[in-house]
Amino acid sequence: MKLKKLFLISATVLLISACSQIAPPSISSPKALGELIADLKAIVKNYDIVNVEISEKDKLTGDFGLVILDLRKDGEKYSQVLYYNYGIAHNDPKKERNSYNKKEPQPINVEDIEKQQNNIEKYLENAKAQITENFEGYSFESIKTIAFYINEDGNFEIKMGINITEDGKSERRERGRTVIDYYTVYFLADGNGNVVYKE
Repeated sequence: MKLKKLFLISATVLLISACSQIAPPSISSPKALGELIADLKAIVKNYDIVNVEISEKDKLTGDFGLVILDLRKDGEKYSQVLYYNYGIAHNDPKKERNSYNKKEPQPINVEDIEKQQNNIEKYLENAKAQITENFEGYSFESIKTIAFYINEDGNFEIKMGINITEDGKSERRERGRTVIDYYTVYFLADGNGNVVYKE
């Protein structure tokens, strides 16, 4: 498998002392997903949830940070941001412009996400193994995003964005700071746990 058309990004590495802070959970951990699922169960009482995207708190950390929700209610489109480990409250849903150029996505059943709560870390390990086997000269750096949605075939799907770095070439100095160059690759996992690289 060859690495094609990857988007190169530079991330500044900040060295921050975290001695007094408890490390936040990984975005793939059952603990983080449990917090999110509890919030989703409350939200789904008033809105249909059509997309859930979890993002890492800071670049290249893989820490549970924020979640962006794509919602529907009475034919109208809404979005909401849920913040975790930021010390601020969740935003209220905001009404968005409706887009008619795409097929309307199907709502997610929150129970489908709950059923996968303890499996995401396994899917990530599977993706890491595929990176080791198929992307020679590159290594796993962090999990950037996890998205839950219903695909065009009507099936529940999980999309993982994974940051990788080129071995021996990722770190460099720029204006007195350490910079890491990284790429993001994507893997899809279905409800049965099959994990595949998405070119």
